[in-house]
Amino acid sequence: MSTMVYPREEKLEKLSQEEIISNTKLVIQGLEALKNEHNSILYSLLETIKCLKKDEEMIELGLGEAQVMMALSNHLNAVESEKQKLRAQVRRLCQENQWLRDELANTQQKLQKCEQSVAQLEEEKKHLEFMNQLKKYDENASHTVSV
Repeated sequence: MSTMVYPREEKLEKLSQEEIISNTKLVIQGLEALKNEHNSILYSLLETIKCLKKDEEMIELGLGEAQVMMALSNHLNAVESEKQKLRAQVRRLCQENQWLRDELANTQQKLQKCEQSVAQLEEEKKHLEFMNQLKKYDENASHTVSV
């Protein structure tokens, strides 16, 4: 037989073996219940951690997707800006092209007029040279008759 001594009590109480076993069984039941409760809490916490990790992964994925969307938006804005610049450049080049066509047409008209003037002047020159030769011929003929 074992005896259990409680320090607070002044009297020593002797417990029988059956009482000790009965008390031990109660303590075991209490400890098992406590263990089960702790395991249940641990399982619940592990499930919560698992859910939190999954949520964290989803948040990271969402952040990554948001960053990709921002980069895509910036890229699309840059492309749109470049497109507007190119359209303005095309308009300017079309205007410049039209101005060059107008200048070419004016220059071609001036060239045609100049060529006509040159042809006319060449004809007048030939005519004047011919007239000059006739005059010289007449002068030579009149000098030959007078002499």
